[in-house]
Amino acid sequence: MKAKLFPFTAALVLAATFAGCNHPVTNITLPQAAENQSHIYTLFVSARVNEHALVEDSLHAFITIDGAEHEMSLAPYGDRLYEYEYQMPGDRSLAKYFFSVRYQEKVETLIKDRDVTSETYTLNVVNRYVLAMEATRGPVGSVIPVVGRGFSRLDKMVIGGTEAPTTVTSANALTFAVPPLPAGDYPVEWHSGTDVFQIGAFHVDNADLKVTPDSVELASGGTTQITFDMGLPAPEGGLPIAVLTDIPASVVMPDVVIPAGQSSVTIKISGGTVGSGSLHISSPGFSPLVVPVKITEAVVVPAPAPVEAAPVPVAAPTPVEPAPVVVPASVPAAAILGS
Repeated sequence: MKAKLFPFTAALVLAATFAGCNHPVTNITLPQAAENQSHIYTLFVSARVNEHALVEDSLHAFITIDGAEHEMSLAPYGDRLYEYEYQMPGDRSLAKYFFSVRYQEKVETLIKDRDVTSETYTLNVVNRYVLAMEATRGPVGSVIPVVGRGFSRLDKMVIGGTEAPTTVTSANALTFAVPPLPAGDYPVEWHSGTDVFQIGAFHVDNADLKVTPDSVELASGGTTQITFDMGLPAPEGGLPIAVLTDIPASVVMPDVVIPAGQSSVTIKISGGTVGSGSLHISSPGFSPLVVPVKITEAVVVPAPAPVEAAPVPVAAPTPVEPAPVVVPASVPAAAILGS
């Protein structure tokens, strides 16, 4: 992959360059310039000479570009800083140039002419670049807008080697979410196809991981659920969450990983032996958490005694009276008596 530089503005470069500038001729023009419609680009040089021996008003700076030499103007900011506005032909994107600084120096009673020339440099005009990140620090999950030129929908922002969730809203704007990284400073890269643009640095602050509930109490042998929420989609490979406890015999739970693309996960926790302690929860980029845990004795509820059925009353049988003997009137009395 091709590594490219982030085109900071000239004003930002000046302060950083002067800090260690010892050579009489120092180029402080970035090797890349953002393309503009006028095709005019300002080149800068710093001339640092022996001020005590310098003959007053004798110092002049020159630039040779496209084979022609031009005298440079004293810039309105910075001591001994010179500038030249170069108009590049519209059909080109590269230009070679070098600087010359000429001055007179008084050595005892003699005046000597000095002519110091720099090495040759290349100005590269690019039409794809990042102008600025809206913020240069924030916690995990922060959404950071970026403005520039030449973004495409397949572009990705990479923070400290970790790909950040990136949304390209237009050719001139995108946003990225700070991935889960330990607090610290990380380089920021814009990956576009095979090109890699170095665009600055970002400081990651710790974020808050939400755990629900914030305390756990259950009986030995019982179960409950606990949810871990990171507030943004987990990166590729998921987000592992380390959960340690000071009562390992009392807490039974699986490893915790928020799956890639999801922002939370819910797992089951079971009670082991009776005990009281804590869950110590940590994950890269998130502040550590402590969740109190209490496992109580399981309460055995005795089975209810069987209930005897009440006797069902039985009704006494109704007495049956013998039926009367009816003697027909037509039967003679003798027949009845057997005579």
